[in-house]
Amino acid sequence: MEHSSYAYGLWLLVIVNSAIFILFAYSFTTTFKTRRDWRAFGAFSAFVIAYFTEMYGFPL
Repeated sequence: MEHSSYAYGLWLLVIVNSAIFILFAYSFTTTFKTRRDWRAFGAFSAFVIAYFTEMYGFPL
């Protein structure tokens, strides 16, 4: 069983997976009361997007 093609350039998969994970994490947080809460969630969102971009978008 040989795979000659790589799984890079699947940008739709990057967008869909990132949205699913970010919305899943957002559903556990009831309210964001301070700017610090939003900043932490933004850092998590950036990590998730970078993770899926590296996995399916292009190799780093």
